[in-house]
Amino acid sequence: MQTYADYLIVISPPGNIMKEISRYKQISINTVGHFEGMYSSGQMIITHQIRCKPYLVQPAIEQMVNRLGTMPPIELHINGFSFFNHGHAAKTIYAVIERTDRTDNWFKLLQKQMGIRLKGFVPHIIIAKNLPIPCFNKLWPNFDGRPWSETFMVNHLTIFHRDTFVEYCEWRVYTELFFANRLKEMF
Repeated sequence: MQTYADYLIVISPPGNIMKEISRYKQISINTVGHFEGMYSSGQMIITHQIRCKPYLVQPAIEQMVNRLGTMPPIELHINGFSFFNHGHAAKTIYAVIERTDRTDNWFKLLQKQMGIRLKGFVPHIIIAKNLPIPCFNKLWPNFDGRPWSETFMVNHLTIFHRDTFVEYCEWRVYTELFFANRLKEMF
């Protein structure tokens, strides 16, 4: 019996964008060596929930299925690169998801429909995570001002899960939740 599980909810861009993210990660590895998340796929993480009781999560996910079914799909635009500061010790380089009133409102609605609150959420796709400052300073000139413009359609979320206390447990797809832009039929 599974006692606790971790859940990861993501937006997966199409294969061509994930391939480009992998290429940028490989360039980063070649420039600064190993870093956290260097082999992770190029997905946009919405939330990461740890140590959850599966019997409590399953009904919440069922509610999300109905709620997200009323949301419209959205077109997102990648527009260059930026970085997050992690105090004075590290930085994370990411692909920028262009923010507009429409995308901001869509992500607010997504949080509401999922029943979660993500304070200060910035939609992004991680390239190189938690780089020590010397590594960041060596790598950032490769991304600073580099153009990258891609558009992709988001029509579903993917939920991954893994056992919390199993060492080296891999993430497995739990389910996909689709944005159908329809109200549930009341029959």
